[in-house]
Amino acid sequence: MNKKENTTPDTYTNTTHKIGKITNTIAILLLLMVPAVITLVYGKDVKIQFSNTISAIITLTAIYGVVSLVEVVSFSPFLGSAGTYLSFITGNIMNMKLPAATNALRVNNIERGTDEGEVITTLAIGASSIVTTVILFLGMLFLGQLLVPIITGPALAPAFNNVTPALTGALAMPYFMKNKKLSIPTVFAGCLLYLLLGYSFMSAHYSYFMLGFIVISFLCYLLLYKVGYVKEEPKR
Repeated sequence: MNKKENTTPDTYTNTTHKIGKITNTIAILLLLMVPAVITLVYGKDVKIQFSNTISAIITLTAIYGVVSLVEVVSFSPFLGSAGTYLSFITGNIMNMKLPAATNALRVNNIERGTDEGEVITTLAIGASSIVTTVILFLGMLFLGQLLVPIITGPALAPAFNNVTPALTGALAMPYFMKNKKLSIPTVFAGCLLYLLLGYSFMSAHYSYFMLGFIVISFLCYLLLYKVGYVKEEPKR
């Protein structure tokens, strides 16, 4: 076999991870430079209380550390490898990047985890990132003073407060309907906990509940697969 043709199918994935690690590292350093430069230039007379600072870091890490872990585990299968790196650099995953990726897979009738799905999600997330950046820039430059009072007004405030639940429900329903046997136990457990614990408690600790629901769904799949109620479909 010709050496030039001896390429592994994981070349694209390995290259994606290599570039993704480099770009994410650069992005993190740039983000850290903003408060560092502001502190060096304008905070010379500010006395930093290290005990309070460390306490705040520990508190935020305990909260958002779990959120970060849950988001990576739950979002990555839909975003793809390249889409995951791109999404976590540009942000706003739940409202923009995840809907773009899942909708692109649905419109093109492509399964997630495939090579075609990897390309489709990367293109969709890239286009979403560009469009979002352009719109935000134009809005900030020209329409910021006009749109902010309208968006934050009492008439539209309830709608914008429920954007994330509406998107999540619209995106999750096709997958729930496609996998009723697996989704019913998880949805039932979520509704039961909501009735028992209330909205305020669950919204304050939603990251832990997300991680728990992932475990519940996986355990339900194992149990139903063992008893033969759920069977894996053959790969085409």
